[in-house]
Amino acid sequence: MAQEESGLDELLALSRKFNKQKEDNEKQERQRIEQGKKVKGVLQGLQDLNLSMALTQLKPIAKPDVIQRVTALRTKPNTDDLRKLITNLVDDIEKQISTLNAKSDTAPLVDATRTLSILLDLYFSLN
Repeated sequence: MAQEESGLDELLALSRKFNKQKEDNEKQERQRIEQGKKVKGVLQGLQDLNLSMALTQLKPIAKPDVIQRVTALRTKPNTDDLRKLITNLVDDIEKQISTLNAKSDTAPLVDATRTLSILLDLYFSLN
């Protein structure tokens, strides 16, 4: 009979140990999830700050449609619209350069614009 009680005590001890480990694991998982939420909030705050700073810098120099499109990025989860906006601006610059006075040598400006376009596409593809 003592052996049965000893076995039962051991089984109860194992059960308590298992439950304790389960509770510890659940607690760690909750803490990990909370930490993830905090990090996500900080990153979102940094993105909002970057966007606000960019808008402040753009307002005196950019066209209203650019301001509107950049402002709309607040609600967009990815950078596709920003990439398209930049690509369109680079294309416009390239067209404007090609219409400049034929006397001026615009080849370096065209090459620089194309380089910028390629590098921006690369940058957005890597993000």
